[in-house]
Amino acid sequence: MEPVNEYNILQASDLSFWDGEFTFYSLIPLQPNGHKAPLFIVHGADYNVLKFSALANVLGNDQPIYALQAKGQKGEVQPHNRVEEMASHYILEIEYITQGQPFVLGGFSFGGIIAYEMVKQLKAQGKSAKLLLLFDSYVYPTYYYSHPRRKKMVSWLYLIAQLGFMGFNMFSSVPNFKRRVHLLKIKCQGVYLKFKHGSETQYQLQFNRSEKIDEEHTLAYQKYHIVPQPIKVHLFWSTKKLYFAHDYNYLGWKNIALAGVQKYILPGNHSEMFLYPVVEELGAKLKILLNNDD
Repeated sequence: MEPVNEYNILQASDLSFWDGEFTFYSLIPLQPNGHKAPLFIVHGADYNVLKFSALANVLGNDQPIYALQAKGQKGEVQPHNRVEEMASHYILEIEYITQGQPFVLGGFSFGGIIAYEMVKQLKAQGKSAKLLLLFDSYVYPTYYYSHPRRKKMVSWLYLIAQLGFMGFNMFSSVPNFKRRVHLLKIKCQGVYLKFKHGSETQYQLQFNRSEKIDEEHTLAYQKYHIVPQPIKVHLFWSTKKLYFAHDYNYLGWKNIALAGVQKYILPGNHSEMFLYPVVEELGAKLKILLNNDD
């Protein structure tokens, strides 16, 4: 496959693509050249895989890197509504590329949860990824529970804590205040567009995706139960926090990744991890880790 530019990635989001033998709904080659074990990064909850392009540039021409985008962003196919289904689908597309060769798996934000589930499924099949990289990925407290009633109760408690954190955070600095005001403006604009055009058109205009994918993925978040496994994770952790977390030391992973959590501290916040200049420091740390694993 040839590397794709931003326009082509957006086109691939609109429709699946076919390489002559296999239909890809999720896999996007950002930089497919090089002899090293390829790195596959799972999308976050905003579904944007373009943000990983800068990391591909930083890692260089010898490190293949692919992104995994969510299936059905444009409503062309049914999105997944279970994390387990996302994981098995992404594994299928990865294995078509790797053909049994070693690879590295990563996930940004919610994508880290999916990547963890992928490694769990691979282990059950007697397979493995060389490394599991988590980029500011947080284990929400609801994931610890399987019972719907307990999940709902914990979700409400988390929401109360999050609202308190957001109120404090908004007035903690001028940049944070401006960021929250910007987000409020987007919400207000969304209410206006929804009233004028309907919710589906509002989603297309504001977020360039179908409302259906958010509905289905919300179901996936709500249903998922994370199970502790003898898996080691490498956690890349932003120092400036934009959201409330019940565990700021390990982002909830310490009692889940039973083989250990290796932390790497980065400047900036959750939204800046794949942007310059933070992505340069991320790339430098990743190069050391990936080279040492050869």
